[in-house]
Amino acid sequence: MVGQLVLRREKGRFRLEERELGPLTVLRAVVHEPEGLARWRLQRRIRRAERALVRAGAGRVILDAGFPYGGRLALLRPVDVIPLRRECADVFALGALKAQGITPERGRVALSGPRLCPELMGAAERLCRQVRGLLIDAPGGADYARYLQAEFGLPVNPPVAGADVTAAFGPEGGRWGRSVELYEGGTLNGLVLCLKEEKLPPDCEEQVLALLWERGGVKRERLYAHFVGVQPS
Repeated sequence: MVGQLVLRREKGRFRLEERELGPLTVLRAVVHEPEGLARWRLQRRIRRAERALVRAGAGRVILDAGFPYGGRLALLRPVDVIPLRRECADVFALGALKAQGITPERGRVALSGPRLCPELMGAAERLCRQVRGLLIDAPGGADYARYLQAEFGLPVNPPVAGADVTAAFGPEGGRWGRSVELYEGGTLNGLVLCLKEEKLPPDCEEQVLALLWERGGVKRERLYAHFVGVQPS
């Protein structure tokens, strides 16, 4: 069972209720925080909600966008979306190209990271079949680039050639064009991961996708990255 914590800035009684988040069933706990509520009372309400969800069998929890107290949780583990982002680096790169009006066959993508992790290499091999060129900015990247060129026949660009977008697996390394930061504390720069032909709650869409992905309930072909921010001037 997966829990969900929702904050209501109004008076109300604590309750648990089953809810459908797309294809996912969760047990939702509502925490009420009316104006003037003492901090110790709020903390007690959060603990009460955690205990109720744990007793119901929840181990992880989806946090509503309006729930700013995830760092205070002691019993439940918030859903981690970083593994999903890293596994979908190629989806984000293609979404970043589209946001700039660049088709994949005309676009150049940089993959940057502190090492040649499996997620970076997987993204590179999938993008090889779709984009005009790749730039691999990671230790051992030159050797891996030669392998990609021999295996797929795609030009792998040196850093001086630049790229239209960068998918970064860590804060180190270069950035070319629009960047998508796929690590803890990184920014997606206006891109949102979405599911084709199915509407998910916008307040927790990525967390629901992360759980469905873990369970094998979502295939890569059904995912796309949509730009919802403001284009840079």
